[in-house]
Amino acid sequence: MNVPQYSNQHRMAERRSDSERASKVKTSVPALTPTIFHEGWWLDTVTNGAWDKVEVRKEGRIVGWMPFQRNKNLFWNASWMPMLTHLLGPVIESGAGSLTTQFLNRLSITRDLIAQLPSFASFEQKCHRGVSEALAFQAAGFVTSVEFTCEIAPRPIDEIWAGMRDKTRNAARKGSRHFTLDSHVAPSEFCSFYRANLSARGKSSTIDLRIAEQLMQLCISRDRGLMLLARDHKGSPKGGIFCVWDDTTLYYLLSTRSLDSGNGAITTLVWHAIQIAVSKNLIFDFDGLAHVGAVLFYAGFGGEMKPRYLVKKAVPSYRLAQEFRRKFRGSDQNLT
Repeated sequence: MNVPQYSNQHRMAERRSDSERASKVKTSVPALTPTIFHEGWWLDTVTNGAWDKVEVRKEGRIVGWMPFQRNKNLFWNASWMPMLTHLLGPVIESGAGSLTTQFLNRLSITRDLIAQLPSFASFEQKCHRGVSEALAFQAAGFVTSVEFTCEIAPRPIDEIWAGMRDKTRNAARKGSRHFTLDSHVAPSEFCSFYRANLSARGKSSTIDLRIAEQLMQLCISRDRGLMLLARDHKGSPKGGIFCVWDDTTLYYLLSTRSLDSGNGAITTLVWHAIQIAVSKNLIFDFDGLAHVGAVLFYAGFGGEMKPRYLVKKAVPSYRLAQEFRRKFRGSDQNLT
């Protein structure tokens, strides 16, 4: 599958359908299932069933809930973000009434959820976009901070293309000439390619690729995700990405490329994924900004930086042990 070249004729043909899709963009998350990461089948897979939830009911109806992973870290019980899970956090039904009344409802329900959490030595979650404040966590002794991701809202393709940096457009054009994009990729092939690229760099995977392969297969069977490979003229993969989506957003979760991929493989794949997001009337989420290089790469596509709340809490003994681990990382690898 080749990345389309957006001629004026092509852009004019798509303008109406794209405009209609953009006019219907979803601006709010579903009440009690805000992301794919909150769904039971996702959590069962990425945690091997080691997850639980707290919930608040009013008149027998769930008005708030919060999932969390259960981890065992040497001497401590802890809860961190599961692998490949972009966002979690509390899911709250604000209720009716004024904005102030809805805010107070969210605050009260969040407090009730926090009060029900098990006693963890360490707890950490990144909250989905529906969590607009973190005051209840602060009041409960959590440290709150803000991390950022880059998003592209669905709108006419030619507008997105025009908003990209020249360097990024040039890389996408070059990639479309040198690579064929394949969307019919088996999870086993993608994971083998991912593993081989890490090995070529002398690195090991930070995720369990056996679980990742299971997750990919589940996403495909539910029409909630896909893998894309950029192949050279011999059919050999040179770059690949894995994306998933829910009712509002398409998330860019994994990418990998060979040492000899050259310039343009990942850029072309991401550009194609953005087009898929637009065709589904979904926001394209770059899945966080890990380092300066990622910021520059993502910004080239003309996205908008968006904040996400991060909430953390740890007992003093756990913080001390983590500080010790950071200080002596080279001599003690067994703390985690």
